[in-house]
Amino acid sequence: AGGIPLPRYAAYGASKAALSMFSGVMRQELSKWGIKVAAIHPSGFRTGIQGTAEQWDRQEKELLEKLPAETRRAYGEGYLLGLRSYLLHLPSHCAPDLSPVLAAVLHALLARRPQGLYTPGKGAYVLLCIFCCFPLWFYDFF
Repeated sequence: AGGIPLPRYAAYGASKAALSMFSGVMRQELSKWGIKVAAIHPSGFRTGIQGTAEQWDRQEKELLEKLPAETRRAYGEGYLLGLRSYLLHLPSHCAPDLSPVLAAVLHALLARRPQGLYTPGKGAYVLLCIFCCFPLWFYDFF
């Protein structure tokens, strides 16, 4: 989420992009002291980050009450309420087994020569490759 733009993930993606940049700079700066820094960019795994339907009920009510009417009209309530459906259905496309991520963490911690970047999970690098190798319009369509 920090290397490519994903719809509805602006804040999450921005925080991950900052963490990715920080990790990259630390990897470069600390290497002269033999300190290794590894970043782990997994594909989708079920973590519970999307919340529950009950949590979304509370958040939607609060959002719609506090959101200025002009913003609500500009985005449309359908878009705002669609976020719930999108995030609650996302886990069905994610892997339930976190062991590839844990294996990457373990390797990064224990290997003599850890990789600078780990991409555990199916297709973790696919969207990044499409983003980097194809025109932006193709990525946006995809």
